[in-house]
Amino acid sequence: MKNIIKLILIVSLLIPSLFLINSCGTRSMSMSVLQPADIFVPRHIEKVGVLNHSLPAKDHLFGNIIEGLFSGESIRADREGSSHTIQGLTMSLNNGPRFDAILLESEDYRGTGTDRFPELLSWEDVDRLCKKYGVDAIVTLATFDSDIRLKRGSETKTRKVEGETVEYLVFWSDLRIRVNSGWRIYDNANRTIVDESVFTDEKAWSEEGSSPSDADHKLPSKRLAINDAGAFSGYMYNMRISPTWIRVSRSYYVKGHDDFKLAKDFVKTNQWDKAAEIWKRLASHADPKIAGRASYNMALFHEYEGELDAALEWAKKAYNAYGLKKARSYISTLQMRISDQKRLDQQLG
Repeated sequence: MKNIIKLILIVSLLIPSLFLINSCGTRSMSMSVLQPADIFVPRHIEKVGVLNHSLPAKDHLFGNIIEGLFSGESIRADREGSSHTIQGLTMSLNNGPRFDAILLESEDYRGTGTDRFPELLSWEDVDRLCKKYGVDAIVTLATFDSDIRLKRGSETKTRKVEGETVEYLVFWSDLRIRVNSGWRIYDNANRTIVDESVFTDEKAWSEEGSSPSDADHKLPSKRLAINDAGAFSGYMYNMRISPTWIRVSRSYYVKGHDDFKLAKDFVKTNQWDKAAEIWKRLASHADPKIAGRASYNMALFHEYEGELDAALEWAKKAYNAYGLKKARSYISTLQMRISDQKRLDQQLG
């Protein structure tokens, strides 16, 4: 695990980015850390099939079309949106360290076409699908429903023209899309439902124009907006069931002693060991301000190495021994990461 984390951190540090040095003499950087899933999925489940179980069956199709006409959705919008949702989940799962996922695109299991959950799949069907595709569980998109609201209006604004205040009329269009997706996980070995949950995402866009149609044309298409919201919904469910790499921001001290600048150059070229040699020496400096900053940097070095307990000890030293106030929040961050690591150990085995 530590080697995987370290590799990702190295890659992230090699990506060109903007580093900012603030008034406190710290340099900002970003790196990737592995965040545990929200729930525990049994360890015997390693391969999953992702199935769209949200499309309307014949007895729901007419009502689904009527709903689309009244809500302003295109008839096929939810079909495309649900497809992007299961694609988003499958891709996200395969990019993580926990599952291998297969998209079961050729399977046709119908649901309600609304935000109401369909009847459970039979365990005979679950077993057949698992054996057919060589998976341990079936993850279904059980519900998918989108709601579109478009508002239009106008307002009078002012601007300066050759020193005079001139009024002009501006038209605006406000598009809001709400996507509701419901999920189920069928554990074939134990014949249990591991999870049943709903994720709701709402996005909004607002544009101005010289006319109502001009403002409308600047908005994204409704179908594209639903597809994007659906894909994001799949990504969010991935975070619920699978550990996920996320970007976090960290900072370290680069001012207070000339050697801090030298260590900064080592970090920029990914020579963390050489930077740590400098910081460790400065951590014993007679000036408590310098020693505190060096201790703080040593905490960051050990976090980078995946040695979270050592990182916490250095952060506590920076705060307790040298009174570095910034270290207090870093202590909380490291304590949270240590707690997360215990959950990761359980989830990843």
